[in-house]
Amino acid sequence: MEQRTIAILEKQRQDLVVRVLKKHEEAEAGRLLTERILAGISEFFLLFDKDFNLLQANHGFVPGRKYNPSSPDSADKGDLSLHHLFAPEASKRIQTQLQAGDTSEIETELQVNDAEVPVRLRPQVHRTPGGSILYILLCTDLSEFYQLMERIREGQKQLMHSSRLASLGEMTAGIGHELTQPLNTILLLARNVLKVLDAPSDQQHLIRENLELIVDRAERAGAIITTMRSFGRRVEGDLAVVDINALLQKILHFLSGQLRIHEVEIVQDLVDQALPVWAIEVRLEQVFLNLVQNAVQAMGETEHPCLRLGTRLQERLDLQSMRYETCVVVQVQDNGVGMDEKLQKKIFDPFFTTRINGGGMGLGLALVDRIVREFSGFIDIVSSPGQGSCFSVWLPLHASACQVMKDNQS
Repeated sequence: MEQRTIAILEKQRQDLVVRVLKKHEEAEAGRLLTERILAGISEFFLLFDKDFNLLQANHGFVPGRKYNPSSPDSADKGDLSLHHLFAPEASKRIQTQLQAGDTSEIETELQVNDAEVPVRLRPQVHRTPGGSILYILLCTDLSEFYQLMERIREGQKQLMHSSRLASLGEMTAGIGHELTQPLNTILLLARNVLKVLDAPSDQQHLIRENLELIVDRAERAGAIITTMRSFGRRVEGDLAVVDINALLQKILHFLSGQLRIHEVEIVQDLVDQALPVWAIEVRLEQVFLNLVQNAVQAMGETEHPCLRLGTRLQERLDLQSMRYETCVVVQVQDNGVGMDEKLQKKIFDPFFTTRINGGGMGLGLALVDRIVREFSGFIDIVSSPGQGSCFSVWLPLHASACQVMKDNQS
């Protein structure tokens, strides 16, 4: 009887050992599978406990403390917590968001190997069957994306500079005309002075008048050359408040010679107040310069070309925020050849141009559309064949001006 009991107990012991070994193998297999999955994730995977101490990370994450994710018992693991991996403000924001159960994405910088890596975080909150809380952060490295965006911005700057130089080339005839007038005047007045000096009579007042006129015309010619240099120089400003009306006056002044050569009548309908928008002035300058030059080109065959420039304030519904906002609307209208609906759908496509004989690269309006969208605006077109075209540029009014308007209304 005792032998039989011993045999039964031995059999149960062996079965228990086998089950324990199987459980151990299953757990080990599960651990290895988890490690392989984590190793295959291209993103950073960070697992924290309820106190935001780092429990596990994949091999893609190698912080400056040399934490080894494949060693669960690593002594360094306990040294790492959320505030070691992110800046204080970012760490506090992430902790608050996770504790509130908010899983919306966050863009911040992760500190890896003594460097700050731009990342997009996708937080998750997990509760284990035992009631423990675990916090998970999936971090997408945005370094390459930011580098790509920087290259795109640099390419856009170069493209805009090329466009400005092309515009400068188109204005050469007008600029030459602008310089010819003061130079001819200077030459004529200088000859008059020489004649007066050769005469025996005292004509000091006449000499002074002629010299003052020479100085005035020389300064005017110098101002034209200075404007040409500043326009041809590659410049890139910062975001600032830009007065649309002042900018339009500046462009009309710069194009005055070209407009006179083409005998274009200018009709201005600008509101009698400053119209501030938040933008980069040199880029907006390129927008309206391009639109005005396109209008002049469209009126090449028009008997009495007329360019109308108008500004106004108008409310519109922002479909993203579903709120009404005040916009500055700039209209550039011509009485040129106009466009049909098919052509209107193509004019903002890159490398599409209506100019013949290689008269343009087809990048002007594509660049204009991109710049306007960059400043949260858009462009409307109203055009008919033979009836001319009207381009309306919508840009949000700067917040300071909106506040002044509200104060005046109250």
